[in-house]
Amino acid sequence: MTIAVVNTKGGASKSTVAFQVAAASFLAKKQEVQLIEFDDENKDSETFSNSKIKSSQVEIGDGTDVDEVLKDTILVPKDKNIVIDVGGNKTTTIIIEGLKKTRLYRKIDLFIIPMSGGYQDLKNAEKTYEMIKGFDVPVIFALSRVRNPKRLQFQYGDFFKTFPDEEYIVLTESDVVDLSRNNKKSIYEIAFDSESKGTFEKALDKAFDADNNDEIAFYSTLLQIFDESEVYVEKILKPAFAVIESKAKVNAA
Repeated sequence: MTIAVVNTKGGASKSTVAFQVAAASFLAKKQEVQLIEFDDENKDSETFSNSKIKSSQVEIGDGTDVDEVLKDTILVPKDKNIVIDVGGNKTTTIIIEGLKKTRLYRKIDLFIIPMSGGYQDLKNAEKTYEMIKGFDVPVIFALSRVRNPKRLQFQYGDFFKTFPDEEYIVLTESDVVDLSRNNKKSIYEIAFDSESKGTFEKALDKAFDADNNDEIAFYSTLLQIFDESEVYVEKILKPAFAVIESKAKVNAA
């Protein structure tokens, strides 16, 4: 499967969605995945050096060689899973135009458009959608930085008015995202990382033995976030994985 995460706007949570959701969905199926970051500036792929998700960065520059870059990236054996994290602004335009010119969009199984809840975020999501809708490839939106899922219709009211029939996934704000970065692996991996959690449990035991309140507070909070990662996987990530799988299967069929 090949998934492309795109939005013309920078800071739309593309890298978070690409790594924590799209790429992690393959880990949940016990499959290998290659995350390729098309970005000349940000190097988020270097952050998660302890992850089983293999990642690399490819610089696009002015787009002169984009056709060959896309062929090298997308034309891989059928048993390979690829997630493409496309940088914002001009990089998005270069990549989408390259996909159109080479017809390689036909090798994409799913596009994901991440967005936040602001008005300009919606406008950029609309622009991105217009650029790719002619490809006849399934599209889902990723509503990121959700404060309260029960108030989703309030935070993303304009989205639901503009795209009432489009499928979407939800990514809530949580400290587990920061825990993931600190541990250099995905939230999905952290939720099942009993070794690291056990290390912090022992550190908390020592803090209690030493009656060190500062360390007790620190490790207690850290372990609470570890616990929250398990809930995050069940309530946020697994439903998102299911949407990705079902939407991409429509295309494969």
